[in-house]
Parts: sequence; structure tokens; C-alpha cells
Amino acid sequence: MIVGVALMGIMGMVAASFFVFTAKTKKEITNEIEDKVDNILAERMILRDLKYSEPSFNNVIITDDNGRQFFDYVADVTQSSVDNAARKLTLEAGRRNEFIFIATNEKMGGSMMYAPSNAYQIGNAPGDPFVAASLTFVSLNKDSIVQFSDPQGLGRYWQVGNVLMLDTPTMVRQMTASGPDYSKPARSPIFLGSVQAPGATRLLALNIPGFVNTTNPMYPSETIGDEDKFLRDIPPMGGAAPLVRLKVVSIIKYYLQKDTKGGQVNVYRSMYTGRQFGPGQLFASDVAKVEFSRKSAHDALIYFKIVRNDKK
Repeated sequence: MIVGVALMGIMGMVAASFFVFTAKTKKEITNEIEDKVDNILAERMILRDLKYSEPSFNNVIITDDNGRQFFDYVADVTQSSVDNAARKLTLEAGRRNEFIFIATNEKMGGSMMYAPSNAYQIGNAPGDPFVAASLTFVSLNKDSIVQFSDPQGLGRYWQVGNVLMLDTPTMVRQMTASGPDYSKPARSPIFLGSVQAPGATRLLALNIPGFVNTTNPMYPSETIGDEDKFLRDIPPMGGAAPLVRLKVVSIIKYYLQKDTKGGQVNVYRSMYTGRQFGPGQLFASDVAKVEFSRKSAHDALIYFKIVRNDKK
């Protein structure tokens, strides 16, 4: 009788231990599956954004963990001429909590070629052949040229809230007394502004201080503050008329924020809406850090890694 009771007690303990182990294993498996699903969704979103981040290179001003410009990209000089070290930028609570960059808005299509003369009202020719006619800037969308230039005929480019980027295919460097400055990447002048109203209106310059390099690459003391200044100062090009590219871009911000209830750190994604960043969308929860990296200044690929906290 006593032996039977003892055996029943032992069997009960074994059964209880088995159920506890099974429950723990089930919880671990559930957590692992949830983490993998979250990672897959997060990775797909980041990959899509980074795939179209070409407008950020040599334009966005952001230093990596070691003080190097993260978006420096050099394709026309040897490695000995520039700092070709790898780049790594880490988002981690208590260190850096946001990463902002520019991406082409793929829903709006690619770049359209823009003729600078379309933005100006040209005055009557003066009687003196040595005096130029007056040239008055009106709007990039003068005579609805941008709206009608949509390749699909939908008028998507000139929509209120769209952020437009102007640049050129010509990459130039600052000239010094000894020639071009090869210690810095060649780049095109750019201008970023948002559409505020339909019709022939002016763009509102991007209002994110210190975010992009708005100086003229050939004359760093000059700032390109509006679309008129950009068009008048584009680099000279041999042969045909100067080429200007216009495209719709997205300003994307990934940032860390501590949950007010659970205390864990979450990753959010926010979009610039023309005047400010909109509400953040929860992107990944309970993360330790997010790492963005590039192998060198000659490599345009951006790699990333989401490091999560261990769940118990």
C-alpha cells in the first residue's frame, strides 16, 4: 500500500514536471515563431525602403558610429583618394534613436527630364543685342507642365504633399587652387521641396535642419534655398541644353521609442508629410538595437540587422 502511494506520488511529480516542461517549450516555440514572423515583415519593409535609397547618397548628412559620413559614395576615383572604410550606424536606446533618409517614391515612377526654361517667363527682346531679355521665375509647374508630363498621364507628380527632388546627371567637385578636391565624393546640386497647392505655385523648401547638403558642390559657400536658385546654378554641360531630373521622393524616418506600459524599446517608421513627420507606425517591438552598414564608400548596398532582446 505504502509502495503504491509512493509510486503514485513519483508518477504525479513526473507528470507535473512533464507538463511544466511542455508548457515552457510551447511558450519558447511560440515566442520564436512570433519573432521570426515579425522579423520577416520588418525585413521586407526595410528592404523595400533601402532598395530605393539612391537619392540619399552624397546628399543626406548623417555620421556613422565612427564619425564618417554614412552616405558617402565614391564611384570615380581610386580607394587611396578617399576614406574607404566600412560604415556602420547603430540605433540603440541611450545612443542614437533615429535614422532618416531619402527614397525614391516608386509608386510615382522614376525621374522625369525637366527643361529649365519651362519654369520661367521670358521678357521681350530688348533693342540692344548685348542686353539679355528679362527672366522671371514662375513655377516648376508653369502652364501645368509637370502635371501633364506624368508618363502615365495621371498628373501624380504635382500633388499637394508630394516631396519633389531636383538634381542633374552631372557630378562635380569643388575647385581648389591645385585642382578638383578629390578627398570628397563628386555630387550634383540638389533641391528638395514639397508641393503646397495645385497650379503654378512655388515649392516649400524641406524643413529638416542639417538633414541634406544644400550647398553648391562647386561653390560650397553658396546655399541652394529654392528651385529658382537651383535652376540658375546647375553645372554647365557640353553639347545640348542642361539636363535636370525631377522625381517624387519619400523622406523616411526609423526611430526607437520606449513603450510607456511595457517598458520595452520599439522601432517605429514615420513619413515626412510636406511640413513635418507624420505619426509613427509600429514596425518592430522589443528590440535591443538596429544596425545599418555598408562595406565601403565604393559599395552602394546598405545592409541591416535587427537585434532583439531574449525573451524568457
